[in-house]
Amino acid sequence: MHDIFFFTDIHGMYDLYRAIMNWCQEQDPEAMIIYGGDACDRGHDGYKIMKELLDNPYVVYLMGNHEDMFCKAAREIKEKFGFQNPERNKVKKVLKHTMVFDWHYAAIQDSIANGGLSTLVDWVMDGMPMDLIERVERLPRTFSFGKCDFCHAAGLYETFKKGADAEYDGTKMDEYIADSLIWSRSSLNVGWAPERIAVFGHTPIPYLCEDIGVKWPEDEDVTPILYKRNTIPTETGGKLAMDTGAPFLGITYVLNVLTMKAQGFKDTDIENKEINKHDIEKINVIQF
Repeated sequence: MHDIFFFTDIHGMYDLYRAIMNWCQEQDPEAMIIYGGDACDRGHDGYKIMKELLDNPYVVYLMGNHEDMFCKAAREIKEKFGFQNPERNKVKKVLKHTMVFDWHYAAIQDSIANGGLSTLVDWVMDGMPMDLIERVERLPRTFSFGKCDFCHAAGLYETFKKGADAEYDGTKMDEYIADSLIWSRSSLNVGWAPERIAVFGHTPIPYLCEDIGVKWPEDEDVTPILYKRNTIPTETGGKLAMDTGAPFLGITYVLNVLTMKAQGFKDTDIENKEINKHDIEKINVIQF
C-alpha cells in the first residue's frame, strides 16, 4: 500500500509547502496526500498553492474556512468590480478601499481582514477565472481512511457523520453542518466516535492551548496536540490537532496516516523529530 500523508493550514507559505510536497514524494512518489484546508491567505502565495493542490491527482484537498471566504469574496468582486486590464497596485488599492465599512462589501471585508488580500489580488491578476472558484466551492469537507476522520475543524462526530453521509449520497449538505466542518471551535474538548480519531487543523495550537487553559511551552516547541483518554485509538475516540501555526512560526507537521508518525518541518528544513504512537506521551497531551 502506498503512503498516505496529511498536513494542513499552510496559509500561503510556498517554500514550506514545496519542501513538504518534495519530502512526501521522496518517501513515496505515488503517495496520497490529504490536505486539510486553509492553503490560502496570510502568506504571499496562497493562490499559487491552491492551484497546485487542485491540479495534483494525488491530493485530496479539503475545504477550509479560508477557501470558503476566498470564494465568497471572489464572487463579490466579480459582481461589483469590472477590472479591465488590471494593474496590481490599482487592484490592491480598490480592494483595500472596501475595508471602509459598507455592508455591500461584507465578503471582501471578511477575506481581507483575515489575511486574504494577496490571494484575491492574485486571482484578479489571473483573469478572475470563475471555473477555479467553482472547483474550490466543490471541495469536500470530510474524508475518512481506516480509523481516521479528516476535516478542517473537528467539532462533534455526529456533525461530521451527517456531512460525510451527505457528500457520499450527493445530497445538499445542511448549511449549519457545512459551516461547522470548517469553522467550529466550540466542541474541541468533546470526544469523537469510539475507536476513531479526528485529524484536523483550523485552530493554531498556541491559541488552542490558551483557550482550554493549558500553559504554552516557553521554548515554543510546537507539536501536534492529541486529545485523548488513554491511547490511540481509544474506546472513546480522540482528536489530533495539526495546525502548528505555519505563517506565524514557520513550523508544521506531516502525519503518516498508516503509521501515525508525524514528521516536523521548520521553515524549509526537515526537523530531526518524530512522533509516534509509542512515545505519544512526550507530546502535549490534554486529557478530557
